[in-house]
Amino acid sequence: MELSSEQLIEKYSTLARSIALKYARYGVPFDDLFQEGLLGILEAANKFDPQRGTKFSTYATYWIKKKIIESLKKERKNSLDSIHLIEEVVAEQKAAPVDKIPEKIKLPDNMPTLEKKVILSLFEHQKTLKEIAVELNLSRERVRQIKEKALRRLRAAGLYNQEDK
Repeated sequence: MELSSEQLIEKYSTLARSIALKYARYGVPFDDLFQEGLLGILEAANKFDPQRGTKFSTYATYWIKKKIIESLKKERKNSLDSIHLIEEVVAEQKAAPVDKIPEKIKLPDNMPTLEKKVILSLFEHQKTLKEIAVELNLSRERVRQIKEKALRRLRAAGLYNQEDK
């Protein structure tokens, strides 16, 4: 293209902004997505071939979306990596009874067996969600969901609150 990088960005920044807005609710700050969109404009300018009969804005849209989606994928991967790091830290701190259910809490008799197993494994046996998942042959995410449901059940019954931790 004949335009400089600054001119391209000035001319097509509204395109990048509008596309970034569509992806802003997926966990990456808007400004970061917008910046990735601007990088997409520059990438499009480097690869654009006017001989193909396509308008630059149409071609740039592809590259803007590609850069934004790559950014979202990287953020998701980093987020999942941090979950594993947190699990490792928790596993190292097993000896400290930080997450024990206080002695006064008794699990209700009508609580589903799976929820009881998860709660007891987490708090009494100090196991990580990953360890419980392997033990119960479930995914880590499913164990987390069961834990949250059990804690909601205990809170509703007035048997557990955040201060008890």
